[in-house]
Amino acid sequence: MTEYLDKKNNFISVYFFIGITIFFSFLLEIFLSNMFDLSVYLPLTLMVLIYWNMALPKNIGLIWAMIFGFSLDINQEVLLGSHVLLFLFISYLTQRYFHRLRALYTIQQSLFVAIVVLIYQIFLISFLGEFKESIVIELISLTLISALIWPIIFGILRQLRIKFIQSN
Repeated sequence: MTEYLDKKNNFISVYFFIGITIFFSFLLEIFLSNMFDLSVYLPLTLMVLIYWNMALPKNIGLIWAMIFGFSLDINQEVLLGSHVLLFLFISYLTQRYFHRLRALYTIQQSLFVAIVVLIYQIFLISFLGEFKESIVIELISLTLISALIWPIIFGILRQLRIKFIQSN
């Protein structure tokens, strides 16, 4: 009986820890989007969701994608449900192919994240319906920045997962 309770408490603490890291990335994304006047934003929440879907696909669930998708929709004043649909689809694909994604080198994962971010941003632009010439430059630069910071996000979250989750 105590083994069952230990597994249940461990699951709750893992789920809570995942939620805290996604919430922190959500706040950082909002802070950065308010700091810079850009048409597209650095999708930190998406990248953290990708990490957790690759690292612990059975523990992440899709509820986090829905919660933070709706939160981003409300914060960025876009069509309600657009982030949710994109987050759910990307989370599903990442969970579906997590074995293959884990086996990739960091540079290959960065390329995967860059492609996902590019597609994500293009869909968001189409949901907004606003297309300017400056958006292309922002889109390319933020895609490259996402690919460059992926190893940092991956490393930080991996160290946190090893330190806090696997020590329980």
